Amino acid sequence: MINRKFLIVYNPDTIAAIATPLGTGGVGIIRVSGPHARDIARRIFQPAQKNCSWESHHLYHGDLLAADGKTILDEVLISLMHKPHSFTGEDVLEINCHGSPLIMQTILAQLVEMGCRLAAPGEFTQRAFFNNRLDLAQAEALAGIVAARSEKSSAIALAQLKGALSGEMENLRLLLIEALALLEAAIDFSEDVSAVETPPMPPQIDIVAERLQLLLNSYQTAKIYSEGINVVITGKPNVGKSSLLNTMTGRKRAIVTEIPGTTRDFLTDTINIRGIPVNIVDTAGIRKPQNDIEEQGIDLVWENLANADIAIILLDGSKPLTKEDTDIIAKISKNNYLVAINKRDLPPAWDKAEIKKFLPDGKILNISAKFQTGIDELKNAILDSCFGKNEEYKGSVLITNIRHKSALEKAADNIQRAKESIISGMPPECTVMDLREVLNSLDEITGKKINDEILDKIFSSFCIGK
Repeated sequence: MINRKFLIVYNPDTIAAIATPLGTGGVGIIRVSGPHARDIARRIFQPAQKNCSWESHHLYHGDLLAADGKTILDEVLISLMHKPHSFTGEDVLEINCHGSPLIMQTILAQLVEMGCRLAAPGEFTQRAFFNNRLDLAQAEALAGIVAARSEKSSAIALAQLKGALSGEMENLRLLLIEALALLEAAIDFSEDVSAVETPPMPPQIDIVAERLQLLLNSYQTAKIYSEGINVVITGKPNVGKSSLLNTMTGRKRAIVTEIPGTTRDFLTDTINIRGIPVNIVDTAGIRKPQNDIEEQGIDLVWENLANADIAIILLDGSKPLTKEDTDIIAKISKNNYLVAINKRDLPPAWDKAEIKKFLPDGKILNISAKFQTGIDELKNAILDSCFGKNEEYKGSVLITNIRHKSALEKAADNIQRAKESIISGMPPECTVMDLREVLNSLDEITGKKINDEILDKIFSSFCIGK
């Protein structure tokens, strides 16, 4: 079959897969899509009622039969969605059986015996894309919904599935086409224009440039919503890093002892702060290594700190500051960080002013990991460090996908070149070429222009059955 819009050829065989997660459950769903879905439905299903009209999108109750037409595999509900009004745009059969892994695997094996092929990861969504049921941005949004880790990331993905990003791409395309029409008109009538006269800047170019930048500005915020904030707790041994992890997560994730160097490897857990996933890493105490194992643990600390969105520098307020403390502060102070002075329940051995000279602009909080005081303030400070005072992005569309970000960056570069071409008096043909490159970049996002290799990479990351 050839998809006319995308000019991509794919094999329209009939595929099958289990659509529900592995494991035991009340209900399991098996999905079949392709030209033989109707025939397979009639062969495999024995309705409880004599008359089964096979109306589209209706549930029917009965028994599911093996390929021999006699052996009953399970009592099921079954539905047939007629093309093109189905998720894939093909005939789709969905079997709602009991959620036993044994039953589901048996049914799947019988479907294969009847001529189905096991679906590859993301193949149902890929067929929806090929059959123009979804564009590529919407298809990727489906994966985003499945992988959502917070309500906000789910809402962003759902908006993209409903066409928010695709609609914005189409609006930008229309503006670019209007700008191209004005410039190409100038080329067509160039014989009537003085050699030194250049066409004025089409107003659509500035509008597109501004909206592209707005989309790019949304990436960091949306990435936090979807992937979370990576927070690394660091400090010298025995300042309370493991206690802080346990307190913030509300459960005992790390061993807490008075023996320095207990934490050798890093421990990670995720909490939710005001709807945002926050990935917290407890690391080994930083000091001069006592052995090879501790040295490797400290190397992991610096590796994690290099990839952190925020570092929490934990200090022991009940004991005098040491060179280990100030060395850690000096190394981390160039990054995004918070300072938490722990053990506020004990008499202080020093004042905040002592570290102000090292951290003149740093956020410093007093906490007690043991008694959970100051922890809410610390959690809020984590979000404020990433978002600033206003965590709500004001644009109507947010981008979370690195592929989309790369395409928009190319588009923004080319729109800037187009503006510079006009300002510098270059022939309009140069501007036209740049604007066409902008169009190509936008079409990469929705899949109007995309190669097979990228498509395979995108859909292979989906789960089987989706």
